[in-house]
Amino acid sequence: MSLYWNEHTWTDLQQKLPDVVLLPIGSVEAHGPHLPLSTDSIISETLAVLAAEELQKKKIHALILPPIHYVVTDFSKDFPGTISVSRESFQNLLCNIGDSLAAQGIHTLCIVNSHLEPNHIAAIHEFCRGCVSMKVLFPDKTKKPWASLLSNEFKQGACHAGSYETSLVLASRKELVREEHSKLPPNPVNLATLMKQGVNSFREAGAPQAYFGDPAAATREEGDRTFAILTRMIVETVLQHLRACE
Repeated sequence: MSLYWNEHTWTDLQQKLPDVVLLPIGSVEAHGPHLPLSTDSIISETLAVLAAEELQKKKIHALILPPIHYVVTDFSKDFPGTISVSRESFQNLLCNIGDSLAAQGIHTLCIVNSHLEPNHIAAIHEFCRGCVSMKVLFPDKTKKPWASLLSNEFKQGACHAGSYETSLVLASRKELVREEHSKLPPNPVNLATLMKQGVNSFREAGAPQAYFGDPAAATREEGDRTFAILTRMIVETVLQHLRACE
C-alpha cells in the first residue's frame, strides 16, 4: 500500500487512519550553480520516505503528506528562481493543515524539514508551540544531539549547497546534480555565524554563486550516511512520542 497520503482514496482513510503523518517541508531557492531550486524539498521528501518505511517495519502506520515548497527564504531572494513567502503566510498554511488533519482524527503530525533559514525554523517552532488541535513533532537537526552527529561542514555552519546538501542530492536524485559541482572552489564561510550577526543575504555573506561549503567534496556515500542519521532522528522522535502516549 502506498506511503503517500494523496495516493489513497477517501474511503481508504475512512477505514484506517495513520498513527502519524509526515509533512515534508523544503523550499524553492537558489542552491549554487550545481543544485536544483528544489534541493531542500528533494531532501525532505526522500527523508520522509525512508522514515515512513522504517516506521512501517516497526508496525507504525505512517503516511506522507504532499510537501510544502513555498516557505520563508529571504536570504536568497536576490537570485533568480527563488520564491519566498511571508512568515505569516507560511504559519497560516501550517495551522490550516494542522486543523484540517485534526478535524479528521489525526493526532500526530511530524515535520520533516530541510530548509535551515533561521526565520523559517523559528516559524515552525512557533507553530508547534501554538498548535492546540494536535501534537506536532519537529525533529530539528540544528539542535543537539542530532547536529553533533552530522558532517563537519554542517557543524561548521557552511552547509548551503556544499558537500552536505550536494551529497544528499547525489544519494537521492543524482541526475539533477550538475557535473560542474566537482570544479567549484570551497567557500568555507560560516553562514550560521553571520546570520546571527545580522547578515541578511547570501551575497552579503560572501556567496556570489549562492553556495557555502565544499560541493566538490560531495559523494553518494556521504549522502547515504547522512540520510541514515536523519532517518533515525525522525523515527526515534516519533517512537518516543507514541510510546509516551500508550
